[in-house]
Amino acid sequence: MKLIDRYIGVSVIKAILVTLLALTVLSFVLVLVEEIEDIGQGDYSSWDAMIVAACSIPRYVFEAFPVSALIGALLGLGGMAASGELVAMRAAGMSSRQILFAVVKVGVLLMLLVVAVGDGLGPLTEQYGNQLKLEKQKKQITFSSRNGFWAKDGNTIVNINQVSIAGELKDVKIYEFTEDHQLQAITLAATGRYKKDRWVLGDVRRSELAEKEILIQRQPWRAWDSMVDPSVLSVALLDPLMLPIWHLWEQIQNLKVRGQSATYYEVTFWGKIAVPLTTIAMLILAVPLVMSGGRTTTAGQRVFSGAMLGALLYLFSRGFSFLVLALNLPSVAVMLFPLVVILLLVLWLNRFAMR
Repeated sequence: MKLIDRYIGVSVIKAILVTLLALTVLSFVLVLVEEIEDIGQGDYSSWDAMIVAACSIPRYVFEAFPVSALIGALLGLGGMAASGELVAMRAAGMSSRQILFAVVKVGVLLMLLVVAVGDGLGPLTEQYGNQLKLEKQKKQITFSSRNGFWAKDGNTIVNINQVSIAGELKDVKIYEFTEDHQLQAITLAATGRYKKDRWVLGDVRRSELAEKEILIQRQPWRAWDSMVDPSVLSVALLDPLMLPIWHLWEQIQNLKVRGQSATYYEVTFWGKIAVPLTTIAMLILAVPLVMSGGRTTTAGQRVFSGAMLGALLYLFSRGFSFLVLALNLPSVAVMLFPLVVILLLVLWLNRFAMR
C-alpha cells in the first residue's frame, strides 16, 4: 500500500503544482499590466515593473493555494479515475478512506509550503517590491525594520514606529542635520497626520542643539514641512495578510495594551491560520467529488467545477470576514467558517461516494 500511497501523492502533487503555476503566471501578467501604467514616473522602468510584479507572486501563491489544491487534486485523482486506476485500486482492496489518507499526507507537505511562503518569503519580497517602486518613482530612500519605518528627506532622517490603517503616524522621530552632517535638532511627536497638503504632528517635543546648551520646546501640535509623500508610507503599511503570523500576534497585543481596536489584525491572524487548514480541507473535498463523478467526467469539467467551487468558497470566506468586522463577531469564526462549510460538503458527498 505504501507504493500506491506514494503513486497517488506524486500524481496529486504534480497536478497541484501545474495548476498553481498556471494561476501564478496569470496573476503575474495581471499585476504587470497594472504596473505598466506607472512606467515613466520618475526613474520607474519596464524592468522595475517586472521586478515589482515578480515580488507580488508569493502573495498570490499564498492566496491561491487552497483553490489550486482543489483543482489540482481533482485533476490528479480525476485522471486516475478516467484511466480506471482508482477502480483497480479499490478492486485490489484499497478503500476510499485509504485513498483519502494518501491525499491528506500530500496536504501536510503542502501546508508546510503554504506557511513557508506566507510567513517567510512573502513579507520579504512584498516589502522589497514596495520599496523599489517608491524609490524609483519618488526618488526617496526608504527602509522598514523592526524599529519602524525610515525615510531620508534631504538633510533629515525620519523614523516612524507605527502607521495605522487610517494613515495616522505613531511615535515619530525626526533627526535634522546640517550640510556638514552634524546633528542639529531632534523632534519627537506622539502622533502625525496628513492634512490639507501638509503634515501635522501632535504632542511634540523639539530639542535644538546649540553651541553650549540644548533648547527644548514643547508644543501640542506643529506643522511639519516635509517632502515625504504620503504614498511612501505604503511601505510601512505592508498588507497585514503578508505579515508573519508572529508579527501579527505581537501587533494585536500592542494594540490591546494601548486600548485600541485590534479586530482587523485578529481577523487577518485567524484568516492566515485558516489558509493551510483550508488547503487540507480542499484536498479532502476533492476525493468524494472525484468518486461521485466517476469515469464519465472529463478533465475540463473537473477543472471548471473545481474552479467554480473554489472561487465560491473563497468569496464566501472573504465576505464572511467583512461580516465579522461589521458585526464585531468573534474573530476565530473567520477560520472556522470555511472549514465548517467544506466539512458539510464532504459529509453530503460521502452519502454518494464514500460507501
